[in-house]
Amino acid sequence: MRARGKSEDEGSNPSGGTTDLHSVLRAAVRPRPPPVNCLGYACRMQDRPPFSAYAAAIGMTFAFGLSFVATKTALKGFEPLLLALLRFALAGGILWVVWRLRPRREQVTRRELGRLALVGFVSLTVYFSFENTGIARTSASEAAILIATIPIFVALLGIFSRSERASVRQWAGILLSFGGIVALVLAAGAAAGGSLTGNLLVLAASVAAAVYSILARRLLVSRSALFVTAWQNLFGALFMAPLALVEALVVGVRRPTAEAAGGVLFLTLVCSIVAFLLLNYAFRFLPASRVSVFINLTPIVAVASAYVLLGERLTLAQGAAAAVVVAGVWLTNSGGRGAGAEAATRSPSAG
Repeated sequence: MRARGKSEDEGSNPSGGTTDLHSVLRAAVRPRPPPVNCLGYACRMQDRPPFSAYAAAIGMTFAFGLSFVATKTALKGFEPLLLALLRFALAGGILWVVWRLRPRREQVTRRELGRLALVGFVSLTVYFSFENTGIARTSASEAAILIATIPIFVALLGIFSRSERASVRQWAGILLSFGGIVALVLAAGAAAGGSLTGNLLVLAASVAAAVYSILARRLLVSRSALFVTAWQNLFGALFMAPLALVEALVVGVRRPTAEAAGGVLFLTLVCSIVAFLLLNYAFRFLPASRVSVFINLTPIVAVASAYVLLGERLTLAQGAAAAVVVAGVWLTNSGGRGAGAEAATRSPSAG
């Protein structure tokens, strides 16, 4: 197999050293060829990945981790569904323009539009309806830990649909995670900002993300991530619009503060666009199993940033439950080539 890490087409320089920003952006938005012997997005690399791939993965982890704090901040001036609508419309519009300006863009068919509409509805409209509403009712720290369970639900869906077989290690991870989830949910309210209702809504978002992961598997392999994400955001905004309208009629529209507007911009530019570019650049050189290690660090970044920026504190019981959840997710992801490991790299936004 041709060594991808050495190819100039993939955005690395001939010497295998660091990569400039233009090359990173060019490599991230280019359609990826059909993978051979791949897990998720990336193939096993024969050459040592460049440092820039690890730097991109680290940047992505911080962007996703900070998204929970940004959401909590934006919710101070926007209702949950209106916030989601603004984020999807802005991100989708920007990514669609970038896609349209490319000299070699893919031709979209009616059948693909139907599939993209379904993916956009599940991954963005349903997912963020639950997540934003849940974060508005619980702490950013608890939300981040519960969202980290997405690979657990994907693994279970794969097992029950008989498309995946779980190892003993993966089953141990699933059971361990669910034990931690139950403890964390029951401990809701022990710390400032947490609630049972909010935690259950965030868990519902995790289930929606797991369904999305199964639906999007074939589409994301055959099309560029830029193509999928642009249309995904536009359809997400389309389906969210009537829900946000109903929300506005029922609860009204608040006057947004500058702080809340900054949260929306951060979610749009950093979490929906920059993090997406960094993630897909990392996939060009790193296998999915290695990228998932960085994504599994997202709840740690989220809890730390919520502690520093929002003043949130987890109780001892919540901290122990969170550690159990993260350990279970790690066991599931490291248990082999199952869907759980792949799903860690395919969250709708990981935040």
